[in-house]
Amino acid sequence: MKHLLLILLAGAVFAACHESDHSNSDDTPISPNSDGLHVIDGKFVADAAGNKLVLRGVNMGSAFADGFGMAEIPEIEKTGANAVRLVLQRQYDNSGTGTMTAAQIEPLITSCIDKGMVPVLELHDYTGTSDVSGSLGQATAWWTSGDMKPMLLKYQKSIIINIANEPDDGSATSDTYSAANMDAVRNLRAAGYSCPLMIDAPGWGKDPEFFVQHGKELMDADPLHNLILSVHTYWPTTGAFGNYSDAQITAYLNNLGSSGLPIVLGEIAAIDDQDTNGIKPINYKLIMRLCQQNQLGYLVWWWGFATPAGSNNAESMTPDGAYSGLLGTGKIMAVTDANSIKNTAQRAVGLK
Repeated sequence: MKHLLLILLAGAVFAACHESDHSNSDDTPISPNSDGLHVIDGKFVADAAGNKLVLRGVNMGSAFADGFGMAEIPEIEKTGANAVRLVLQRQYDNSGTGTMTAAQIEPLITSCIDKGMVPVLELHDYTGTSDVSGSLGQATAWWTSGDMKPMLLKYQKSIIINIANEPDDGSATSDTYSAANMDAVRNLRAAGYSCPLMIDAPGWGKDPEFFVQHGKELMDADPLHNLILSVHTYWPTTGAFGNYSDAQITAYLNNLGSSGLPIVLGEIAAIDDQDTNGIKPINYKLIMRLCQQNQLGYLVWWWGFATPAGSNNAESMTPDGAYSGLLGTGKIMAVTDANSIKNTAQRAVGLK
């Protein structure tokens, strides 16, 4: 799981977005429009044609893969996924010296778009931070930096920006977490980003109740009302970090489904590999079924790597990065379950 990797590696009707020739030069927000991804009815993501788009796809650990995962994207396409959450890091290699650039990220974006999959861009550097305000400020600075912003503005109608992955270790108060995310949203809007912005839940992304209680105030703080609220469901039945019964999981997801907010499960997995007492199973089939019942999106953590093979772990859906290599729970989640990606995903209209 990504926490371990980091340790080891040291709506109102709204808009998305104009192409580069519409990008602003004076840092005022681009006007809302409906020619790309946007939130409708305050609850659902819609594509350029106004069709409801329930995100169904996978996470791809681009920051940890040779070639940043370009070889894996065509394999992910074979699942029928309509979205890929791309794991980005400012410093991406084991030595801490590799700096991920806009030129390296752009081919990932265009490859996903060409294959009908929404690129969800997430910044991974601040996972589990104890300083959410400072960390989100730094994340915002990266998204608006000199080479990154002009490149991303070209693809606004087709991308989602996940401001920062799990930017809280559980120590932030609700008020602090809300305020930090509101500031980040306002600053990104002021910089010209009108595409959907994704916010992870606090407590390593795992707290679903935060959005039920505070989601509306987050949406109201966005001048374009174009947010997606993301929960990561590392909820094992028994574990060192919490015990989640089927009844509790059902209540969580039903509450999220009835919240009237645009909710996605940005990471679901079959296991929790962060438990101090060993790998613990998660009732992922129940989670997938409840997502389908409540029309909640989900993105599986995570696709496997072609190379380096050593980057694969117990959560990898395929050990060689290939669709033909899907096995076990990875194949179930991607293909064979009634609520799998293959059986439930619908591609977006108008990404190109």
